[in-house]
Amino acid sequence: MFTVKIMNEFIHSPLWIYDEDGIIDEPEFIANDAKLQDLCSKVENMFSSYYEFDSHNEPCWFNHEKEKAEKNIMLKLISCIKERLAEINDGNFVVEDLETERLKNL
Repeated sequence: MFTVKIMNEFIHSPLWIYDEDGIIDEPEFIANDAKLQDLCSKVENMFSSYYEFDSHNEPCWFNHEKEKAEKNIMLKLISCIKERLAEINDGNFVVEDLETERLKNL
């Protein structure tokens, strides 16, 4: 049994896979699912676009206004990821969504 956590991070898929020992590699049935990988790529690219370099007199600046403006798009993509995970789940993993509530509170 493992856990699929949904959380955004710069240049990283929103899916973080954990077992009782910590982070593990993506299982093949997740890594090879084209629909899921496309959704994850969209989320990763969107979230990473909120980071600006050498902007606002900062070496790395996070654009909270852009994130807030696009939150409904991000919420829809995360919902689609959760739906796809539910479709392919054979009972070997649980999903823990750490993004939806955070985004709703923006």
